Amino acid sequence: MTSHYFGAIAQRDEPLTRARNHWRGEHLGIHEEGFVAMTSVLRVHRMMTLAIEQEFKTHDIKLNDYLLLVTLELSENGTRPIARLANSLMIHPTTATLATDRLEARRLLSRSPHPSDRRATLVTITQAGRDLLQRASAVLDKLDYGLPGVSGEDRAHLVSLARSTTPSPVRAVARAGLKGGTRG
Repeated sequence: MTSHYFGAIAQRDEPLTRARNHWRGEHLGIHEEGFVAMTSVLRVHRMMTLAIEQEFKTHDIKLNDYLLLVTLELSENGTRPIARLANSLMIHPTTATLATDRLEARRLLSRSPHPSDRRATLVTITQAGRDLLQRASAVLDKLDYGLPGVSGEDRAHLVSLARSTTPSPVRAVARAGLKGGTRG
């Protein structure tokens, strides 16, 4: 766990207070609470991402690679088409392909042709991928999943808020203009 991360947690209200005061002082609009909510969520995301990525460096894994491996592990038979991985992770198919290349080079997953669709490629997590996933998951557990000091009740509330405000991944990908339905 990094001191930079916890220093940011300790000072988390100060930047939001400054932003709110600036918003009011500059008369930037009537949607102050929307702005502060957006800024708050983005700050939490950034702090979590920084803490996780810093710890993952010691295990030679990137956060997106971890999420890709988790998605495969939770899939039926540990296998998915690349295009479905992209949709699930809300990333561009090219990004999913590049991550697949990187993980395949490390023998953390393997590729195979789709049995009934010549245009699609299946990706399967390997035992080495599962082993790395276990080690990386233990790191996340020690980091308290990037939410140190947040109670179980507050975590449940965060999940509830996220569910109520987040569109389905398919709609979000479509809205962002990503072609997640592309065969891969």
